[in-house]
Amino acid sequence: MAAALGCGAAPRTAAAGFYYEDAPLALPASIAEQVGGPLTARELASIQQTSRAEVERAFNGFNIRFTENRGAFWRVAVVRSLPGRGRPLPSAGESIAMGFMGGAGAVSFDLVSRKAVQYAPAGASRLTMIDGIGRGIGRVAAHEFAHQVLNTSLVHNAADEASYEYPSPDRSAQYYGELHWTTARTLLAQRLR
Repeated sequence: MAAALGCGAAPRTAAAGFYYEDAPLALPASIAEQVGGPLTARELASIQQTSRAEVERAFNGFNIRFTENRGAFWRVAVVRSLPGRGRPLPSAGESIAMGFMGGAGAVSFDLVSRKAVQYAPAGASRLTMIDGIGRGIGRVAAHEFAHQVLNTSLVHNAADEASYEYPSPDRSAQYYGELHWTTARTLLAQRLR
C-alpha cells in the first residue's frame, strides 16, 4: 500500500461545497427600492451563477473542485443573514475551520447586497448592481474558503484592498474591481496541490 501511495499516484482533488440555502432570498426592502424593485427569478439565478464563477476564478490553478454538495469537506452556504454573534454588527461571512474535519461557513446575502448597492458606481444600472452582488457573494465565499482550507483565522491582509484576504467587504473592489491573492497564495498552493 505504501508503494502505491508513493509511486506517482495522481493527487486527490479536494472537494468544496458552495451552495445557496433553501430559504427564499430577496433583497432587503430598502435595497430593492434603490435598484428598482425586487429580484426576478432570472436575476437571482444570475447572482448564483456569477458568485459560483467568482469562487471558481479565485481558486483557478489550485487543486480544488467546487460542487453544491452540502456535506463536502469544506463548505460555504449563502444564507439570508448572519447574526452579529457577540459583535456589534453583523458580518458578511464567517467560517469555522475544523482541521482534519474540514470546515463550514456562510455568506450573508442581505449584507453583501447592501454593500454592493452602496459601492455601485454613480449611475450604475440595475444589471451592474446585480452583477456586483454576485461577485461580492463569490468573493466573500472565496475568503471564507481560504480560512477553512488554511485552518486559521489569520488569513487577512489589510494592506491590499484589492486582495481576497482583505478583512472587510467595505470597499468598491469587492464588487466592482479585480481581486487577487496575496499572502495566502503560497499557503493555498501548498495545501491544494
